[in-house]
Amino acid sequence: MEQCRSLGPMGLLLPAVNYANIQNVPARIVYGPRTIPDYQLVYVVSGRMDLFIGSDEYVILPGECVYLGADTPHKLAVHADKSATFISLHFDWHRLSPVPIHPGPKIINLSENPPFERAHSDTVEVEGYGSVAIPIHFRFIEGERMLHQIVQEYKEEEHGYSFVLRGLLMQVISDIIRRELDVSAAHNSKRSMIRNALQMIVEHPERAWRITELAESCGYHHIYFSQLFKEVMGLSPKPYMIHKRMQLAKKLLLKEVKVEVVAIQLGYTSIHYFSRHFKSMTGMSPSSFRLYGAEDDPKIE
Repeated sequence: MEQCRSLGPMGLLLPAVNYANIQNVPARIVYGPRTIPDYQLVYVVSGRMDLFIGSDEYVILPGECVYLGADTPHKLAVHADKSATFISLHFDWHRLSPVPIHPGPKIINLSENPPFERAHSDTVEVEGYGSVAIPIHFRFIEGERMLHQIVQEYKEEEHGYSFVLRGLLMQVISDIIRRELDVSAAHNSKRSMIRNALQMIVEHPERAWRITELAESCGYHHIYFSQLFKEVMGLSPKPYMIHKRMQLAKKLLLKEVKVEVVAIQLGYTSIHYFSRHFKSMTGMSPSSFRLYGAEDDPKIE
């Protein structure tokens, strides 16, 4: 029977980054077998890595992440075919001081190879939802930007960097937990039937997806898919894609990204077309939106 370790209520956690780095390593490089004293996220940017933990093997492809718990025997290997680029993030779930503590001196290299006993399942208590398990292997392409930011802050060590690291890490953890709540809900609803299409739209809102492409990803005829999509999401596929594109545009504008850069990132052929489209959807020009901010939008997941 799998054992669970409760990390406590989410609202009381004080996570702290210990180490963060991005590196490119040659094929066949192996880390372990070993245990680590803290916790680790390994996100693959390119190439392939393989994780051996318990009696299981996990293939980690670009855009995917694995989570390693403290004192869990494991082996992490770069695949034999080619090199891999990955982000490694070591952290503690709860520590009063946000100042990084490098885990290196307490990493234990083991003489035996996996398989080892099955890993513990780490859980976080989320108010209103109960216990949420942190997945060992999951897709996390939406978190890549924040992981890069953590690496940059860790390396540069500018004034107040440890507090910035804590804030970014809390956002990463929140996104992982929200993702798990969404996945859990999807298993119990029709949303799971269009999950592939939703993921395509969320990961690439700048693309003008064809309805047939989205339908094929879910294994349905495009007419049935459109009906099912509207039933689940409350919008037909095309308006939903526009909504997600405008949602991203607002985030970029509020981060003071130049209007022309936003237009290019969202796949518009000209800044003028983007500005007209943005105003028709929001009632404000991109520059006005950036200046005055935005009122709350209706929540569409």
